[in-house]
Amino acid sequence: MKPIFCVLLAVALFSSCRSGSNERAATSISDSKRIQVNLRKQVAINSENVAWETREYQEDWDPVKTAFIVTDMWNEHWCESATQRVGELAPAMNATIAAAREMGVTIIHAPSGTMDFYADAPQRVAAQAMPYHAAPEAFPINDWCYLDPDTEAPLPIDDSDGGCDKPCSNGEPCEERTAWTRQTPEITIEEGDFISDQGQEIFNIIQSREIKNIVVMGVHLNMCVLGRPFAIRQMANLNKNVVLMRDMTDTMYNPEMPPYVSHFKGTELVVAHVERYWAPSMQSTDFTGQQAFAFQEAAGEE
Repeated sequence: MKPIFCVLLAVALFSSCRSGSNERAATSISDSKRIQVNLRKQVAINSENVAWETREYQEDWDPVKTAFIVTDMWNEHWCESATQRVGELAPAMNATIAAAREMGVTIIHAPSGTMDFYADAPQRVAAQAMPYHAAPEAFPINDWCYLDPDTEAPLPIDDSDGGCDKPCSNGEPCEERTAWTRQTPEITIEEGDFISDQGQEIFNIIQSREIKNIVVMGVHLNMCVLGRPFAIRQMANLNKNVVLMRDMTDTMYNPEMPPYVSHFKGTELVVAHVERYWAPSMQSTDFTGQQAFAFQEAAGEE
C-alpha cells in the first residue's frame, strides 16, 4: 500500500502544481497592465465633406494585443534632408518602442527592400515561420495601396517632384536612387521582435497573436506609411483598429510645391488627411509618459 500511496500522492502534488501554475499564468495574462490611449480624428460635419471637426477620445488597450509597425526607418535615404530627419527622430522612436516592448507590445520592424541584410536574423526567421493565415478572399495582401479616390480626397500636398525639401550637400538637387541597405541602427531590434516587409507575413503575425490594435509609425507618411502592403490603408481595408503615431513620422514634401507651406506644416496637413479618411492618430506620450517628439526645425517655426 505504501508504494501505491506514494505514487498517488506524487500525482496529486503534480496536478496541484500544474493547476497552480495554470492559475498563475491565467492571472498574469488577465492582470496585464492595460494602457489608456488618447486618440484624435477628424469628423465631417456636413454631407459635402467640406467642413471637418477635430474630436478627441480615449480607448483602453491591452498591450499584449497591440503591435507597432516601424515603417521604412532606413539607414539612408536618397534625399539627404530626409536622412537627417530620420536621424533626429530615431532615438525618440527607439525610446518609444522600448517602453512599449516592456509593456508587452509586439514590435514589427518593416524596413522595406532590405530583407537580404536580415536574412539570418532570428527576428526575420521568426516572421517567416509564423503560421499562415489567409486574408479575405481575393484581398491583395501583398500589393501597394495607392490613393483611393472612392475613399479619400487627393493628398493635401503635391509630392510629384519626389518631395525632397533641400538640395544635397553638393548644392545640386538630390537624385532619386535606392540608398537604403538596412533599418537605422539607432533603432534596436530585440529578441522577440519581428522583421518583415511582406504584407502576408505581417498579417500572419497579427492574426497568430490575435492583435487588436496596430500602431503605424515611421516614414514617409504621404508615401510608405499610407501605401505599403502592411501600412495604414491596408490595415484599414482589413478592418483593423489601426492608428497613426503622429509625432513619430515625417513626410516627403518640398515647400516649393503646392500648397506652398513649410515642410512641417505639410506633414500636419497629411496627418489631418489620415485622420479624416483612414485612421485616428495618437502621440508617443501614451507609451513613454514623456513630452511628444518634435523636430527642432519645426519647433523653431512656432
